[in-house]
Amino acid sequence: MAERTAPELSGKRLLLHSLASLIDQALLSGLNFALGLVLIRLASKESYGLYSQMYVAGIFAATVLESLITGPLTTIAPGQSESQRTHLVACLRRFQLQLSGLLAILFGIASVAVGRYAGVTESLPALGIAFAVYVFANALREYQRSLHFIEGRPRRVLRIDLAYALAVAAGVALLVATGCFTVPGILLVLGLANAVGFWRSGQPRPATPSAPERRAAIAEMWQRGRWALPGALVAWATNYSYLYLAAASLGVAASAELNASRLLLMPISLSVMAWSRIARPMASRLFAARDWKHLDRLAWISVAGVEAVTLLYVGVLWLALPWLETHVLGAKYQGVEPMVLAWGAYFAINAARWIGSSWLTSNDQYRLLLISGIACLAVMLVSAALFIPRYGAWGAILALIVVEVFDFILIWAVFLPRTRRQANRNANAAGA
Repeated sequence: MAERTAPELSGKRLLLHSLASLIDQALLSGLNFALGLVLIRLASKESYGLYSQMYVAGIFAATVLESLITGPLTTIAPGQSESQRTHLVACLRRFQLQLSGLLAILFGIASVAVGRYAGVTESLPALGIAFAVYVFANALREYQRSLHFIEGRPRRVLRIDLAYALAVAAGVALLVATGCFTVPGILLVLGLANAVGFWRSGQPRPATPSAPERRAAIAEMWQRGRWALPGALVAWATNYSYLYLAAASLGVAASAELNASRLLLMPISLSVMAWSRIARPMASRLFAARDWKHLDRLAWISVAGVEAVTLLYVGVLWLALPWLETHVLGAKYQGVEPMVLAWGAYFAINAARWIGSSWLTSNDQYRLLLISGIACLAVMLVSAALFIPRYGAWGAILALIVVEVFDFILIWAVFLPRTRRQANRNANAAGA
């Protein structure tokens, strides 16, 4: 089995797929960057802060679906035959639609309730409806993207996202031209653009399996999702609670400043995600084959590649910051250079840690990720309580850096070696 996986790592297929995935993530990164800049220039800090919090809440909804369906499917499907994968996807189709619809309704209602409590000035019914549309359509598009990645078709993903990007650009231009550039309007445009991307996916409608087959597939996902979900939600709280803690302590404008400075570094995060989409299925096969040599090679290539990209990007961004502050960010966001450097340090550590987390996911180690997430959340809450009151917005970034350093050491120095030792013991026991 190891002989079959080795060529995958060195052949043209990996290079072409990685290139397509990187182009795709560059497209999405550029789109998010452009939309953020438009908001920074045209919207108030309060509106941009609200949009940032709604966007992060959308990531929460996507995290639930990733944990219960997409993540387990990415772990299981690469080791199956084409017919088995097709049948498994068909079994999960209805469940995915139902769960996406339920989450859309719940998040739409929650956004209205929280908005009323927080005194949001936007139209709350419009905000709730637009957010529900966004959550549902984004879930459909992301699921189709994941299926194509599992099948090793990143160029189809690129076509989906190109349609999505064009629809977002057209919709935002229409909002600006008509004077409807509000948070509900932006969320509605994003939702409709996701629907366009989903329609462009061209995924054939699979045959309808029987009810017992669907229940068996859902149960198989749940065996992993029951550990993945709490771990992922804890990780979300660790990574994004700073935005809400800063807003509660320092005001919505502080969350806007944090997000504006972080926005400039988002291409790094998206590049790491692009690589993990390609590498995770490969890592799953290498773990199953206990091909440690090629797994180590893939790990070193991954870490070295993302760190090189991170350092290069931060260096170029630092040189361009004076121009960006004058011509792009505007007077409302002057003086963000220190925050940008702090975010650069955060993303450099986060990139290496993320690859380690992906390796654990590829080996079905959801319980270890849950343990990691709980420990990191505890560290995050303590760090935020210490640093935000003392250092303000700076303190939020510092708290995140402390958490990433802790999690990096925990995963690479403790969990991954433990996982390898356990795999070897299981193999020896089976051989005996």
